[in-house]
Amino acid sequence: MPTTLLGVWGQLFMVQVLLVAPALGIVSYIRIRRGKPLPPKRDRYRRGIIFQFVFLLLIFLAAREEQVPMIAGPFPALTPWLLAAGFLVIFGLRLRQAWPKLTSERLVRARIILPDDPSLMRMWVVISAMAGITEECAYRGLAFRFLTDNGASVWPALLLCITTFAIAHMAQGWRGVLATGIVAALMHGVVYLTQSLYLAIVVHAVYDLMVGVIAMPILSNFAKTQTLAHPVEA
Repeated sequence: MPTTLLGVWGQLFMVQVLLVAPALGIVSYIRIRRGKPLPPKRDRYRRGIIFQFVFLLLIFLAAREEQVPMIAGPFPALTPWLLAAGFLVIFGLRLRQAWPKLTSERLVRARIILPDDPSLMRMWVVISAMAGITEECAYRGLAFRFLTDNGASVWPALLLCITTFAIAHMAQGWRGVLATGIVAALMHGVVYLTQSLYLAIVVHAVYDLMVGVIAMPILSNFAKTQTLAHPVEA
């Protein structure tokens, strides 16, 4: 991972993206697998939002240090936007059909990440928007560019960005890692075709938001049945 030509902020950014984030994903996966208690979801969401803002600041500092615009390139034409909207509509319809059929085991895991109460949706909107901005600027933007500008070939750099991004989401389980890897590859394709991050950021944010909106009522009902089946002792 050649980063020696980067400045201090650039190197800190690459360490965070390619080493720290995947390591935290693995730690979260192990903790969940071992059944260790997690902080309340509202607290985790707050911490996630704070982390995203700090991460965005690191992205900004690294980009300014290397004199690379965070979001560059032409604004996409109407056709890519329409194609993306069509994809999201089809994906949303498929999700609405699939979620009610999920097993209890998968719903339990989904509750760890996704909102299961209407009161959490405002925070989920912020999380979705911030994830779209920070993760696209980080993985599809700066990390890929820093790697290729420092001597890495396109395909190894692409594979490294996709792999580390997927592992960083390992708290979602192996299915989540695979799905995240596919989404990452699609987003790299969107950036390549449009030569900018605009569409990728919007699609990513809407994708995350849509998953939460569709999953919330199902997870909320599931949470109520779990509470009834395992009432809290006085």
